[in-house]
Amino acid sequence: MKRALAVLLVLVMLGSVITPAMANTEVTRTHVKLILREKSRTSTVVEVNNVLISLKSNKNLTKANLEIKDLKTGKTYIFEYRVSENNGKYTIEVYSKGRLVNKYESKYNPLDSNVTKKLLSENSKRVANIRILSYSYWWDGVKFVKWYGVKYPHPDYAYYRIEPWDDSYITGNKLVHYHISDYNSQKIAGLPPVVAGAVIGGIVGEVLGGGVGGVVGGIVGGVLALWFGADLSNMLLDEHGSIWFWFSKSFSWVTVPVAPYVAWVPNYFRVASYTLWDALGIGNP
Repeated sequence: MKRALAVLLVLVMLGSVITPAMANTEVTRTHVKLILREKSRTSTVVEVNNVLISLKSNKNLTKANLEIKDLKTGKTYIFEYRVSENNGKYTIEVYSKGRLVNKYESKYNPLDSNVTKKLLSENSKRVANIRILSYSYWWDGVKFVKWYGVKYPHPDYAYYRIEPWDDSYITGNKLVHYHISDYNSQKIAGLPPVVAGAVIGGIVGEVLGGGVGGVVGGIVGGVLALWFGADLSNMLLDEHGSIWFWFSKSFSWVTVPVAPYVAWVPNYFRVASYTLWDALGIGNP
């Protein structure tokens, strides 16, 4: 009996060592107000919660103004895009207040809404017939799944009873794990890349409050435009046709890869498979 109790005690102690630090992971159901106010080849106007995003292009999709307005604070962020094509490749210049703040090359035009939809559609076809076989693990105190048929690591739908049509988020130890419903994700998938990123940033602003939607929207939109330019956009949607993204509960002045380069934003931001910045040093799920 004493030996059995000793073994049990060891197992309990071992379990206390290897058990992950789990957050109080209640799922918060939310509602994303995503209204497509205007949609044409040269004009896209989207309202997401309290952020209004407008992209106005010329008919050749070589020049455009992206305007992001925080409807709570009235603050407006304006970016000018200039796109040139040479031998099937696009050079994109981004200006803010008349100053060149970013320049990159791409196989695709980030002002073209067909780009997002085409890449996401092609990727969906490639994984449509893959049988989902996954294993679970813990990250940031949240139960995750990954492996065959799971397009990128994300929280376990079944464990948290999240349906593809839910807008919801899980609060982990350091991060908010946000799930955009398949319905709204498909809307985002039909937007030009720079607008898609700004919409995700606008959703963050509603969760955090304090009028940060416009700031984060502008920066995330700019960074995602770079990812799309690198042909990485085909991994935005998960195997259920939804978008997951993550951001930290803590803020600080963070170095980001687009203008203004240093900004008061969440310390961590990740969309789908891509960590946009990580000032926490917690890595990837």
